Amino acid sequence: MQLGNVSASSMIGMAISGLIAIGLPVFLLLYVKFKEKAKVNLFFIGAAVFVVAVMMLEQVCHFLVFGLTNGKIVENLWLYALYGGLAAAVFEETARFLTLKIFDRKAKLPLDKTGAFLYGIGHGGAESILLAGIACINSLTTSVMLNSGTLEANLKNVDAAAREQAMTQIQGLVDAPVISFYMVGVERIFALILQIAFSLLMYQAIKQGKKSLILLTYALHFLVDASVVIVQNYLNLVAVECYVAFITAVVGVITYTVWQKYGEKGKMGNI
Repeated sequence: MQLGNVSASSMIGMAISGLIAIGLPVFLLLYVKFKEKAKVNLFFIGAAVFVVAVMMLEQVCHFLVFGLTNGKIVENLWLYALYGGLAAAVFEETARFLTLKIFDRKAKLPLDKTGAFLYGIGHGGAESILLAGIACINSLTTSVMLNSGTLEANLKNVDAAAREQAMTQIQGLVDAPVISFYMVGVERIFALILQIAFSLLMYQAIKQGKKSLILLTYALHFLVDASVVIVQNYLNLVAVECYVAFITAVVGVITYTVWQKYGEKGKMGNI
């Protein structure tokens, strides 16, 4: 297989998206830390919870479910969307609820709106860095090596099967639409906003003792993930991101409305 070159525009997109995926969570962390003079424990706790709940426990669930159903779920779009949205909501929001609930009870680290915000940045930041930031760096590094001519020389040292697989993946970088690399960064912005919004909603659910707000957070998370899986199969990339922007705005408005209603009022509930 003869590999082409990755365009400069694509590489710029990788760099910009990588900077957003890694830099935005770090910027928000530092901004909140110095502006609010806040402890950043919940940022790192949110990041750690994401790794455990999503990268480990949820992946084990996927492995078991897909294995037991012989991959039938993946073959059915609507079933896959239903399962994917449900799994994301259950694992992420249960982990979010338990973590925020535990730390709200700790006298040394009481939960307030700043802590909930930091948890959201940590959760969404870990997702952004691990799922997008590192991938952008790897893609950019591979592209530079490919364009400089060093990559194919390095591939000569691996066995034929592995080389063929690697070349197929690399060809995907060459053939991918330029806009797709920029959309990675755009998507990460919306995803981080959503994780912060979910954290603020769950914070209010805990503070106000409102089970309805817990259910609302689960439902919104399910709706976002499930609907995105569906629209990806019917719309082009830019249209999908427009939809993500729309649904992010909807979640943002709901979160704002909840905060307008409750703010910091009310006492700790018994949920």
